[in-house]
Amino acid sequence: MSIKTAVKDHFSYSPISRHLKNHFDYLHGFNGMKLAYQDENLLMRKFTVQDVDKCAELFKEVFSAYPWYDNWVSFEQARTYLIELIENPVFEGYVAYDGLNLVAVCFGHKKSWWMGKEFFIDEFYVRNESQGNGIGTRMMDYIKKQLIEEEYTRLVLLTNKGIPAEEFYIKNGFYNDNDRTVMIKVL
Repeated sequence: MSIKTAVKDHFSYSPISRHLKNHFDYLHGFNGMKLAYQDENLLMRKFTVQDVDKCAELFKEVFSAYPWYDNWVSFEQARTYLIELIENPVFEGYVAYDGLNLVAVCFGHKKSWWMGKEFFIDEFYVRNESQGNGIGTRMMDYIKKQLIEEEYTRLVLLTNKGIPAEEFYIKNGFYNDNDRTVMIKVL
């Protein structure tokens, strides 16, 4: 049995099978690498479900370290969180590989807004030892190009203040919207 057949069979009986059939063309014989873009040694392309385990491993690694120090106690916990994002009917994801190593990930969702179509970035992360080498900027440029081709007008995201991620986003053309605030209520 091929890997493709095994993955297809595995997800045919899972709760996300309908979503995958609607949003991941590779289940119908599409070779996801056709949408890839090679930039020097970095291969950037749209996410496929075949990437989910590597994305979860990298997510746990990045967000358990400086400056986040989140308490992602298990791979399964991180994987479950990412699957929840993937199950969104308007999910879109992007990955970047340096050889066989996953080095950057962007998970988000598309929104139809009164100001035009926008893409909300739920998660954007780069392997810790690869940060500061331009990979995040190259990945962001790739994503912007893809979204502009689909007539999207804005990227939106949330991040913590006063950390390197905020500086990264500002350097890449994002700005703080002083008319908005994040509201949280602990239950």
